[in-house]
Amino acid sequence: MTLLVDALAVFRLTRLVTRDRILEPVRARAETGPYWLRYLSGCPWCISIHAAVGVVVARRLAPKAWGPLAEVLAFSAVAGLIAENLD
Repeated sequence: MTLLVDALAVFRLTRLVTRDRILEPVRARAETGPYWLRYLSGCPWCISIHAAVGVVVARRLAPKAWGPLAEVLAFSAVAGLIAENLD
């Protein structure tokens, strides 16, 4: 179950960085940076690796703190996917 929650958290973090409106200003600033930063900010495959590393490290170093946050991100991921597919 922990693996599923963490996988959904990685998905949610990846989407947050690459597509969600709330981080558009950050992505816009990245567009003025070096090529690798422009590419990275829009590449879900690239961001997901970095997000997964962060999730694994958080799970190992601070499981009590990471667990509830991972659950929130996982619920958000599932709710977003359901909402997108009900339209």
